[in-house]
Amino acid sequence: MTHDTKKKQKSWLRKLFCSTPPQVKEDDTKISFSALKKLARTKEQKDILKLIEWETIPSVRAAWIDYFFEKTKHSKCKKSD
Repeated sequence: MTHDTKKKQKSWLRKLFCSTPPQVKEDDTKISFSALKKLARTKEQKDILKLIEWETIPSVRAAWIDYFFEKTKHSKCKKSD
């Protein structure tokens, strides 16, 4: 293995463990992430927000957002379902 090959491997591995969430285009979601943060009260809701923030596939992200809304409904709203 040459030095250049080792360098390429390390840079590829670094991308797997990046410390910042991937950028999602504004067109992918119409809901403001900061607005969702205001709704999160429990640890479970905050964990779901992390999953939403890191998700790059728009359809999966939308599913997580729907799940988040299910978990943040008020008790009055749940009774009417």
